[in-house]
Amino acid sequence: MAQQLPATTADEPRLIWHLCQQLEFFADHEPLLLKQLTQGKRTSSYQVHTNRGHYVLRHYGPSVLGVCRQQELRCQHAAAAAGLAPAPLCLNNHQRMLITEFLPEAQSPSVAYIRQNIPALAQKLATLHQLPVQTAVLDPWLYLQQLRIQLEPYWTAEAQTIWLPLITAARDLQYFQADIGLCHMDLHGQNLLLWQQKLWLIDFEYCQLADVVFDLVALTVQFDLSEAEQQLLLDSYRAVRGSACSVQLLEKVALAKIVYSGFCWLWYWQEELDNQDPRHKQAAADCYQLLQRLVQS
Repeated sequence: MAQQLPATTADEPRLIWHLCQQLEFFADHEPLLLKQLTQGKRTSSYQVHTNRGHYVLRHYGPSVLGVCRQQELRCQHAAAAAGLAPAPLCLNNHQRMLITEFLPEAQSPSVAYIRQNIPALAQKLATLHQLPVQTAVLDPWLYLQQLRIQLEPYWTAEAQTIWLPLITAARDLQYFQADIGLCHMDLHGQNLLLWQQKLWLIDFEYCQLADVVFDLVALTVQFDLSEAEQQLLLDSYRAVRGSACSVQLLEKVALAKIVYSGFCWLWYWQEELDNQDPRHKQAAADCYQLLQRLVQS
């Protein structure tokens, strides 16, 4: 639910190179070069060069075996067919690998680019949200409870103070009519790519059916959109969805921001405990401070 921070695994590239030599996908075009693109304890990605072209290989750590990779594959296939994402080409659950198309010279878009292209991004989200993919449906209240249970041994009085308005916001959000669509659920700068003057979505690990308001508030929070920019995003989104869009969208945004920030806070806190990485600790602290500002506003 939140941006993955890098870690260091010195032996992993050698392991990936060895596995590539054995994958049936590369049987008739042997890998010639391996270049690491991202590095993390949960997921790392590599560019694989063969005599037939370039590919991206995502390798999942054993700590994320609980994630349904078939669901991730289905979601990315649907997004690729709609022109929103690179096409997934091969999933090997045994080796924990997903191979996709490679977008040469693609770059993460700047915050300025996002702010200048809000209507185009709203169009992409509206298209994604209407894709007919069967997945689990996110229950925000239940998901928060699941995240808290994992942190119970480390729970503090300070955490309890912010937990009460957080879980109340999740409960209050349930009183609004849900607008369920296929949501990315992990929208931040590193999961958007700019290629050939077009935005592409990547990393569908958390993609599932959910209230579409969560993707919209994720963009608002991650790119620190102003009130005017947020309104432009919502208006542009409504213009595409038309009567199918929830008439209560604006009313839901304030509550969804609190809930989304709670997702990120608890997720980063768990990551910090698992990895002992000070960057995760700082990210959790930043999310906690944002949560405080939102519940006090």
